[in-house]
Amino acid sequence: MAEVRNLVDEAKRRASQYGEVVGLISRVVTVSHGEEEKEVKADIPFEVYLKKRFLIGSYIGISLPIPGTLMLGRIKAVERADILAVSKVPSLSPSEDSSGLVTPLTVTIELLSEKVEDEVVPPSSPVDPQSPIFIPNEDFIKEMLGLPSSGIQIGFVMEGYRRLNVPVMIPHDILRHHMLIVGTTGAGKTNLLKLIMSRAETPLIVFDIQGDYVKPMAKMGGNILVPVPRDYSMNVVDFVNLFLKRSGLTGYKMKRIEGNKIEMENDEGKRFTLHLIGFRLLKTYDILADVSPFFSVQAAYFFKLATRGCGTIIDKWEETCSRALGDYKLHPSTKDNISRSVIQLRESGIVDVKMGSVMLDEPDYVELLQQKSVLDLRWVTENSINSATISAFVIVERLFHEIDKKYKERGEITPFLMIFDEAHEYFPQGGRGEGEKESLERLINRIMRLGRVRGIGVIFATHKPQDLNDLVLTLTNSKIALRADEDALDRIDMKEYAKLLQASPPGYGVLRTFSLKVTDLVFRSEKYQ
Repeated sequence: MAEVRNLVDEAKRRASQYGEVVGLISRVVTVSHGEEEKEVKADIPFEVYLKKRFLIGSYIGISLPIPGTLMLGRIKAVERADILAVSKVPSLSPSEDSSGLVTPLTVTIELLSEKVEDEVVPPSSPVDPQSPIFIPNEDFIKEMLGLPSSGIQIGFVMEGYRRLNVPVMIPHDILRHHMLIVGTTGAGKTNLLKLIMSRAETPLIVFDIQGDYVKPMAKMGGNILVPVPRDYSMNVVDFVNLFLKRSGLTGYKMKRIEGNKIEMENDEGKRFTLHLIGFRLLKTYDILADVSPFFSVQAAYFFKLATRGCGTIIDKWEETCSRALGDYKLHPSTKDNISRSVIQLRESGIVDVKMGSVMLDEPDYVELLQQKSVLDLRWVTENSINSATISAFVIVERLFHEIDKKYKERGEITPFLMIFDEAHEYFPQGGRGEGEKESLERLINRIMRLGRVRGIGVIFATHKPQDLNDLVLTLTNSKIALRADEDALDRIDMKEYAKLLQASPPGYGVLRTFSLKVTDLVFRSEKYQ
């Protein structure tokens, strides 16, 4: 008995090193847990319950006397019983007696991780009755959750509605395995992406359909890339003034113009760089054929062959290039697809765009890979969503090409982030045109599978994961669920959090990633300033 007493005393001493002892694993129920059910019950004395605030979601430490290890758990359920219920004394009529409240708080603890010597592993040791439980300090919580100490800080660990001073960091190594953020309107997706955009030390590009990231990027002094559609057939100065007005950046003026690259500066000396972009057919026809939703696979191949030697603009393609198709024995349906696709490509308004006397061109992609940028797709989205996604995919292919070239020629990895808000618009489940699903999934594979090895991390954000391509869900190894409906959470296999998140405040979410010592982590993001 003395030996057992010593083991219990040592367990209390060990627990007190990492927090405040508040109770014991229950003596009145059998302690049972296994591979499926990792839960135990513990009793907290009434006087401790009176002074401390225990919440569903609170973290609890457990010091095991016989195994000699430490565990971290989370309160999953609570039980309170009057003294009459505890003693099983029947009450013949309702009566008030405050002394009946002086009973222990019983908590159900979900076991999360175990510290065996200096290694944190999944919980597997038997939990002894009378094991001391303790309120863990922040360092213990951080260690037992496996939280990284460096990276992009996105928020803090939550216990119910209570925020702990335990920061949640996302290192680039996690992002290189790609991330999906799901949440309904107002759940905090945009705020979270702005935090990542502003705090990342890695160069990046944000693909922005709604213009949410334009002003923050200007404030950061980065690049704003604007594919300009033909509908805006005004001179550069007039367009820039319109852009500033629509973006809430009216204090800025043009400082220096270098081709389609414009240095902007305000009265306070703050600067950003504006790039007005157009895609020239002769430079991009091979990419346009692959990323547009118009061409079938066969039509794209012969469109590239016909365009390669004819040296023209999109407006004169039929009269200059189409006769080259006569050299090939094409099926009539393939010819029809090419003719129809050329018209659609011209109508997209993003090819061979002229503003006044200036023919718009693409930016310096090597330069962009060293900086932070936003691709402002508002203007081309007015034409069609196809115009926006084609513009985005041309930029993706160009950036990937430069990263791939460095990797193949010099073995160099290029840390870089690509962030897609409204990701379902770029990567839909089905596809909008002939052969689009196949070409889209080739692009997804390239930037996610090949890109990961080369240093590219991709973040997708959407409120409609049901409309998102299956391959994106498969290849994103980290997921964040914010407030969302049950169907959306079911789509990302996080349906069990529907009740927790359905009425949660903005920024309150669950992080699931391979890099933690626990399956899921409840956190709340900080407010972007």
